[in-house]
Amino acid sequence: MTNMENCCSSYRYKIFDLHIASDLLLPELLTAIDTPDTPDVCISFGKVPVDITIAVKKTESCQIAKNQFLFRVPGVGCYYVTNGNCIIVEPSDQAKEVFVRLFLLGTAFGALLMQRGILPIHGSAMVINGRCVIFTGVSGAGKSTLLAAFRKRGYSFLTDDVAAVTVDADGVAWVHSSYPQQKLWRDSAETMGVDTASLTPFYIGVNKDKFAVPVHKGFWQSPVPLVAVYELEAERCRDVTIRPLAGIDKLAVLMSHTYRPWLIDGLGLKAAHFKQCVAVARQVAVSRLTRPEGMFSVDEQVRLVQQDLARQSTDRAV
Repeated sequence: MTNMENCCSSYRYKIFDLHIASDLLLPELLTAIDTPDTPDVCISFGKVPVDITIAVKKTESCQIAKNQFLFRVPGVGCYYVTNGNCIIVEPSDQAKEVFVRLFLLGTAFGALLMQRGILPIHGSAMVINGRCVIFTGVSGAGKSTLLAAFRKRGYSFLTDDVAAVTVDADGVAWVHSSYPQQKLWRDSAETMGVDTASLTPFYIGVNKDKFAVPVHKGFWQSPVPLVAVYELEAERCRDVTIRPLAGIDKLAVLMSHTYRPWLIDGLGLKAAHFKQCVAVARQVAVSRLTRPEGMFSVDEQVRLVQQDLARQSTDRAV
């Protein structure tokens, strides 16, 4: 479907400040009220193309070209994302709806954000004292656990997994809210006192299972200015530490923790992505938070982040 004015899908939602018209029921998202006649994005069921004829990058599972992204997930389905405003979904036979939605709201939306010129950071975003803070890092670094710890202390959150960042005409970086859900590994959930018995599992493996945790309470629905990014790392050390980064190190964190960075070259966005990361790095504090490997230190992490943000606030006021 390419004519947005003719998009008559049944369901209307809002995510990342985009109005969505969808053939798919997406219970994770917030239902939109007073939506425009022409949505920003249309999601429809349909047949996806077998090939992209002008693909810049082509593998067994995906094909990428300027304004086009086609990918296949065995046992789940195929997705075709174009022009930052259309996603066609072709589910596999017997595919579970939860997994169809998982890849739609993850990889497919990551590509769509890039096509729209929005920088997707792989991380969790909190609202602290009216400003946004992003926790990023590799899988297992502790992003969602730290987010859950701040939520337990009464702080609101904007997003888990993908933080959509834009920079306005004044150079201010903003983070846009996604949807009220967290993904937590069983051990993190149990440590935080979350009962997983009635939750929807996303991934099942040997001693590893990840769950969708609905978190409507404390979900922040409007854009918030971004002031800090913390890259989380686990190392063999005794104490939690925070080290401010500068220059090329700040830029490297933003570039390396962009969501699905392997999409960038194929979409023809290498130069644009670099400029986005430079613009954010100029305005935002970036630090590395190192925690002891194999130890529960989330209370100390929270304390040090709060302390660091207070210091930054004082510095900005001077």
